[in-house]
Amino acid sequence: MADGHLGVGGRLAAGPSDELIRAGYAGEAAAGPALADGLSRSDLAHAIALIECGGLDAARGSELLRGLLELDAIPAEAFPWDPAVGDAFQNREKQLTALVGSGAAGWLSAGRPRREPFRVALRLVAADGLARTAARLADMSGALAAQARPLAGALAADYTYLQPAQPTTIGHLVLTWAYPVLRAAERLRRSQGDFLGSVAGVGGSAGSRWPLDREDLAGLLGHPRVEPHAKDAMWQSDPYLVLLSELAIGATSISQFGQDLEIWCSQEFGWVELDDTHSRVSALMPQKKNPYALAVLRTWAGQAVGDLTAALTTMHTGAARTDHFHLLNSLIPRALSEAERSAALAAAVAAGMTISVERMERSAREAFVTAADVADMLAQTTVLDYRTAHHVIGRVVRDQVEAGGAIDAASIAAAAAAVAGTSIVVDEAALAAALDPSACAALRPQTGSSDAGQVRAMCDDVAARSGEVRRWAEAFVAADAASAAALRSKARELAGA
Repeated sequence: MADGHLGVGGRLAAGPSDELIRAGYAGEAAAGPALADGLSRSDLAHAIALIECGGLDAARGSELLRGLLELDAIPAEAFPWDPAVGDAFQNREKQLTALVGSGAAGWLSAGRPRREPFRVALRLVAADGLARTAARLADMSGALAAQARPLAGALAADYTYLQPAQPTTIGHLVLTWAYPVLRAAERLRRSQGDFLGSVAGVGGSAGSRWPLDREDLAGLLGHPRVEPHAKDAMWQSDPYLVLLSELAIGATSISQFGQDLEIWCSQEFGWVELDDTHSRVSALMPQKKNPYALAVLRTWAGQAVGDLTAALTTMHTGAARTDHFHLLNSLIPRALSEAERSAALAAAVAAGMTISVERMERSAREAFVTAADVADMLAQTTVLDYRTAHHVIGRVVRDQVEAGGAIDAASIAAAAAAVAGTSIVVDEAALAAALDPSACAALRPQTGSSDAGQVRAMCDDVAARSGEVRRWAEAFVAADAASAAALRSKARELAGA
């Protein structure tokens, strides 16, 4: 049994069992390092608010703040987190009491339950982590745009079902990965707004007898507004489900990038080579250069989906249950940390990969990727409708695969007679242009097509939007750091330190 535990001698006759410590408090105490800065900011803000509202006299308040500032100065990794003491809040309270005595430390819980500093800290961690992860995703989309721009007109074959499909350009293919990642970054930016409302000062669940000013608390914590409903503010979990969902979606997009790139890196394709710094060799087969970074990214994606599933399942309990944040207090910091690291790795892979222009062009020229363009040409220059032209070219391809021979005007006319019973004259010049994959890739007038001008325009779009996300993230992180510094400065002033 643990001695000196919160509530022992009051409502409880004994502290937690060893089994509860190992199964419950060990996980809660382990969340301490990731939440420590936010917990400290919450405590400092609450103490300042108590003093300013008249709930705590200046002398006792300055003593409390001096202890909190000493506590704040202890690095999170050096703090003696002890599951036998309880969760991170109880660990901090024990240390605070050792520093300033119970006469001052006991005022820290006036007007707030233990869950409030956890809620405040988790929101601070979420807002910061979302900004940092969004910036790394924007690094990746920007890196892909930089790879794509000089290859805007370089010939490639698009593939579906791993089968050659249509002619395109390398730049257009690379941008296929950029846009989903960019949208993920922009979604993180939007969802971050859910965490900018302050939940401090709401009391248990319906307000407090202490005259705490919630708007002043919000200002101390750097929040632009307060959450309007006291109980919802304290127990809302849906923003965290959105956060985990957005991370899982972004991770899945990066996993698709990793899956495609692993195929492109294979000897059979040889379109891309990863940088040595993102690869590793086989311990047995010395010739192998394995794209190890891609396995790391795909594993992260699986973990992100699992995190979302765990959270959704846990939230099926009723409202205002400890279950929710028993999971989220440790899950959210870890998920965001993994997302930031993994997105940074994906950005480095995208920036460092080498694309073989020659191999990609050869793939496009060796496969009959212009079949749809030839069918288009027939529908535009003969009496055949498109569906019939499609059947005719399909027959030409089948004959060519089975018996060999050229795909020329004579073979197409013969297939038209056999399939449609129609006599056509194929324009030789139009056919030659339709058979040229480079000409076909360039002959796309639509917005977003493989036309080199369109590809360059999309590169500019991705680069501009990626830069905007990065600038926003950098500004937020700087503003949050300034807010934290101002809070600590005010605490030192009131403490007389």
